[in-house]
Amino acid sequence: VQLHLSDRAMLGLIKSCDIALSLHRSEGFGLLAAHAAYLGRPVVATAWSAPLEYLSPDVAQLVDFMRVPVVDPQKIYPAGQSWAEPDLDDAVQKLEELVRDADKRRRMGEAAGRLARERLGPDAWWAQYRRLVAKLVRSTG
Repeated sequence: VQLHLSDRAMLGLIKSCDIALSLHRSEGFGLLAAHAAYLGRPVVATAWSAPLEYLSPDVAQLVDFMRVPVVDPQKIYPAGQSWAEPDLDDAVQKLEELVRDADKRRRMGEAAGRLARERLGPDAWWAQYRRLVAKLVRSTG
């Protein structure tokens, strides 16, 4: 069953959740984790790839993993690649800890929101834009 949600509906769904779980092997940006953190939801995510740019152990439950060779029958990934296989026992432990401790859920969600807005919010984007334009101006003289 495929379910297609509008952006608004997806954000509403994320906002209604107590905890966001993103156990990924390979993640580009990590839109689910980013949206959840930005909205102040505690996040349990594989400690791998781009989500580490806006999540840290202080603001999220980061799940251990083991790097394993990619098995890709669709041949999307080049040979010799690896990805992160999340440790499911570690994920369960971290998820259960948040389920049991409402205060920790609240603190982690608030901290995740602050860090995500600091790193992903409009001020961060404009600062990056200004740096890139300044670099371009310098390089073209």
